[in-house]
Amino acid sequence: MSHGVLALGVAVICVSGHVWYLPACIDLRAAQDRPESRRPAAAAVLTGWATAGLTMLLLLAPFTLWAAVVVGSAGLSATLTLAVRSWLLRRQEQCEEAARWAALLPVSTVAPARRPDSARRAGPARHTEDDC
Repeated sequence: MSHGVLALGVAVICVSGHVWYLPACIDLRAAQDRPESRRPAAAAVLTGWATAGLTMLLLLAPFTLWAAVVVGSAGLSATLTLAVRSWLLRRQEQCEEAARWAALLPVSTVAPARRPDSARRAGPARHTEDDC
Protein backbone atom coordinates (compact mmCIF):
# COMPACT_ATOMS: atom_id res chain seq x y z
CA MET A 1 0.00 0.00 0.00
CA SER A 2 1.42 3.38 -0.94
CA HIS A 3 2.04 6.21 1.48
CA GLY A 4 -0.58 8.34 -0.29
CA VAL A 5 -3.36 5.85 0.45
CA LEU A 6 -2.34 5.71 4.11
CA ALA A 7 -2.22 9.51 4.29
CA LEU A 8 -5.65 9.78 2.68
CA GLY A 9 -7.09 7.39 5.27
CA VAL A 10 -5.53 9.35 8.13
CA ALA A 11 -6.81 12.62 6.63
CA VAL A 12 -10.38 11.32 6.48
CA ILE A 13 -10.17 10.18 10.08
CA CYS A 14 -8.71 13.53 11.18
CA VAL A 15 -11.47 15.49 9.46
CA SER A 16 -14.15 13.33 11.05
CA GLY A 17 -12.52 13.68 14.47
CA HIS A 18 -13.69 17.26 14.98
CA VAL A 19 -16.33 15.97 17.40
CA TRP A 20 -13.47 15.20 19.82
CA TYR A 21 -10.87 17.88 19.27
CA LEU A 22 -13.15 20.93 19.08
CA PRO A 23 -14.67 20.34 22.56
CA ALA A 24 -11.13 19.67 23.83
CA CYS A 25 -10.05 23.09 22.52
CA ILE A 26 -12.99 24.66 24.33
CA ASP A 27 -12.05 22.88 27.58
CA LEU A 28 -8.49 24.16 27.35
CA ARG A 29 -9.64 27.72 26.65
CA ALA A 30 -12.07 27.64 29.58
CA ALA A 31 -9.11 26.89 31.91
CA GLN A 32 -10.25 27.60 35.49
CA ASP A 33 -13.95 27.20 34.66
CA ARG A 34 -13.49 23.45 34.24
CA PRO A 35 -12.34 20.84 36.78
CA GLU A 36 -8.60 20.34 36.92
CA SER A 37 -8.83 16.82 35.50
CA ARG A 38 -10.46 18.06 32.28
CA ARG A 39 -7.37 19.99 31.14
CA PRO A 40 -4.98 17.03 30.87
CA ALA A 41 -7.79 15.02 29.26
CA ALA A 42 -8.29 17.76 26.68
CA ALA A 43 -4.53 17.99 26.14
CA ALA A 44 -4.45 14.21 25.60
CA VAL A 45 -7.17 14.45 22.96
CA LEU A 46 -5.39 17.29 21.17
CA THR A 47 -2.04 15.51 21.37
CA GLY A 48 -3.54 12.38 19.87
CA TRP A 49 -5.16 14.23 16.99
CA ALA A 50 -2.05 16.33 16.39
CA THR A 51 -0.03 13.12 16.25
CA ALA A 52 -2.43 11.72 13.67
CA GLY A 53 -2.17 14.90 11.59
CA LEU A 54 1.61 14.99 11.77
CA THR A 55 1.77 11.31 10.87
CA MET A 56 -0.39 12.05 7.84
CA LEU A 57 1.97 14.82 6.74
CA LEU A 58 4.96 12.54 7.17
CA LEU A 59 3.27 9.87 5.07
CA LEU A 60 2.74 12.42 2.29
CA ALA A 61 6.31 13.76 2.48
CA PRO A 62 9.22 11.84 0.99
CA PHE A 63 10.27 10.30 4.31
CA THR A 64 10.56 6.65 5.14
CA LEU A 65 7.74 4.85 6.87
CA TRP A 66 9.90 4.62 9.99
CA ALA A 67 9.73 8.39 10.49
CA ALA A 68 5.94 8.19 10.72
CA VAL A 69 6.20 5.20 13.08
CA VAL A 70 8.58 7.06 15.41
CA VAL A 71 6.40 10.18 15.49
CA GLY A 72 3.27 8.09 15.99
CA SER A 73 4.74 6.11 18.87
CA ALA A 74 6.07 9.27 20.57
CA GLY A 75 2.67 10.92 20.23
CA LEU A 76 0.92 7.81 21.52
CA SER A 77 3.11 7.69 24.62
CA ALA A 78 2.50 11.40 25.29
CA THR A 79 -1.25 10.92 24.84
CA LEU A 80 -1.33 7.95 27.20
CA THR A 81 0.70 9.83 29.81
CA LEU A 82 -1.72 12.76 29.74
CA ALA A 83 -4.73 10.43 29.85
CA VAL A 84 -3.39 8.58 32.91
CA ARG A 85 -2.64 11.90 34.63
CA SER A 86 -6.20 13.02 33.92
CA TRP A 87 -7.59 9.76 35.29
CA LEU A 88 -5.57 10.11 38.50
CA LEU A 89 -6.69 13.72 38.96
CA ARG A 90 -10.31 12.71 38.37
CA ARG A 91 -10.01 9.97 40.97
CA GLN A 92 -8.62 12.51 43.47
CA GLU A 93 -11.44 14.95 42.69
CA GLN A 94 -14.03 12.21 43.25
CA CYS A 95 -12.53 11.35 46.64
CA GLU A 96 -12.50 15.02 47.67
CA GLU A 97 -16.11 15.37 46.57
CA ALA A 98 -17.10 12.25 48.53
CA ALA A 99 -15.41 13.71 51.62
CA ARG A 100 -17.33 16.99 51.17
CA TRP A 101 -20.64 15.14 50.88
CA ALA A 102 -19.78 13.00 53.88
CA ALA A 103 -19.23 16.17 55.91
CA LEU A 104 -22.55 17.59 54.75
CA LEU A 105 -24.60 14.43 55.20
CA PRO A 106 -23.35 12.57 58.27
CA VAL A 107 -24.11 8.88 58.57
CA SER A 108 -27.35 8.06 60.35
CA THR A 109 -27.00 6.75 63.90
CA VAL A 110 -30.08 4.53 63.59
CA ALA A 111 -29.20 0.85 63.65
CA PRO A 112 -29.95 -0.93 60.36
CA ALA A 113 -32.65 -3.57 60.25
CA ARG A 114 -31.47 -7.06 61.06
CA ARG A 115 -30.93 -9.17 57.95
CA PRO A 116 -30.02 -12.84 57.60
CA ASP A 117 -26.32 -13.63 57.30
CA SER A 118 -26.60 -14.57 53.62
CA ALA A 119 -28.17 -11.19 52.76
CA ARG A 120 -25.47 -9.35 54.69
CA ARG A 121 -22.72 -11.05 52.73
CA ALA A 122 -24.42 -10.49 49.38
CA GLY A 123 -25.27 -6.86 50.11
CA PRO A 124 -24.14 -4.02 47.87
CA ALA A 125 -20.56 -2.84 48.08
CA ARG A 126 -20.24 0.43 49.93
CA HIS A 127 -17.81 3.23 49.13
CA THR A 128 -15.50 3.90 52.05
CA GLU A 129 -12.83 6.49 52.63
CA ASP A 130 -10.25 3.70 52.39
CA ASP A 131 -10.99 3.53 48.64
CA CYS A 132 -9.61 7.02 48.17
